Amino acid sequence: MVLEYRNKDSLSTRIYVDYGNESVKIENFTDDLIERAFGANETPSFSDYEKFLESRCFPRTRDHVKWILRDLGLDSYDPLTIVKKTAGRMAEDDMWIKFVEE
Repeated sequence: MVLEYRNKDSLSTRIYVDYGNESVKIENFTDDLIERAFGANETPSFSDYEKFLESRCFPRTRDHVKWILRDLGLDSYDPLTIVKKTAGRMAEDDMWIKFVEE
């Protein structure tokens, strides 16, 4: 799977994920650590990737989370699926995730 972490229209980080081997490789396209998907971490683990995805979702503990999931057409809280539905957009920044290759 290939994902692009973007700031508005600018590519910040390209993320290559192999779910079979649970491995992650990245390419950063900015020197701004705040705009990078993994900040200063140049060699993120699969666990880091999972935490990154969850950081681009509404909190698991949010009030009425079942209603939000229902509105997204989901039965359970799965960060990858949520990010696919929402592009990982958050109200507090202009970052988002584009799925380039499944």
